[in-house]
Amino acid sequence: MPVDRVWCESADLCLYIANVKESATLDRPSILVSPGITETDIGGSTDRVLQEVVERLSFFCRTEVIGFNPHGIGESSGTLSTEGLGNDLFAIAEFLKPRSLVMIGFGLIGYAMLTCAPLPLIAGIVTVDPLVDPHDRDELTSMGVRLDPDRTLVVTDIPIDLDGHRTRWLVIVPGDQRRSDDVGLVQRIERYRPEVHRIFATPSRLGSDPRPYALILGWLERELWTNAATIEAPRK
Repeated sequence: MPVDRVWCESADLCLYIANVKESATLDRPSILVSPGITETDIGGSTDRVLQEVVERLSFFCRTEVIGFNPHGIGESSGTLSTEGLGNDLFAIAEFLKPRSLVMIGFGLIGYAMLTCAPLPLIAGIVTVDPLVDPHDRDELTSMGVRLDPDRTLVVTDIPIDLDGHRTRWLVIVPGDQRRSDDVGLVQRIERYRPEVHRIFATPSRLGSDPRPYALILGWLERELWTNAATIEAPRK
C-alpha cells in the first residue's frame, strides 16, 4: 500500500497518508495518529516508523489514516512544547477539513488531543498513556527529541475542557505505573467515564506493543464504525 506525503503548510508539518482504496469502507471518519515519544531501540518516533503505523492502521481499519510527528520529534522541524502541540493539532484539523477525524495519540500528544474535543468534526479520541512522557530533559534529547532550552513540558499548560462536548473517548494506561500523580486526568476519567483499559507494560513500550492497537481496533468497530459517533456529555 503506498503512503503519500502531504505538506501541511499552515503547521509546517509533513503528513503521511494511507488509504486502502480497494476495500475502504464508505463514510468512516479518517484517523489522525501520532506515536509520540518512544525509545529508538524499540521502534522510535521516526518518520519511517510513523509510515508503518499509518499503513497498518489503514489496512485493518479500512479507512484513510493520516500520521504526523509534531514539531521536535522525528524529522519534523522545530522544537517540542506543550503550546506547540496544541497549535499543531488545531492547524492539522483545520487543514484536513471537511474530514471527520478520530484522533489517536500516545503520551503527551494523546493528552493534548483532548483539546480538540470541542471541534465539531472530531468523532473520537484515543489517548494511550496520556501523561507527560516519563523522561527527563537529557534523556529526551538523547532520544532525538528537540526541546526549547527555555521551556519545560508541563501537562497542566494544556487547557482541557470536555464539558458540553460529545466526543467519544478511549483511554489506555500502563498497569505498572502509578497514576495518582496526575490528579487532573483521574478527575476527568471519573467525570466523563471514558472506556478505560490497563495494559501491564512500561509506558515506553506501549508504542510497539500490539495490545493497544488490538484494543483500539475493537473500540473503533464497537463505538464508531457501527454506532453513532457521539455520546451524551455527563450531567452536572
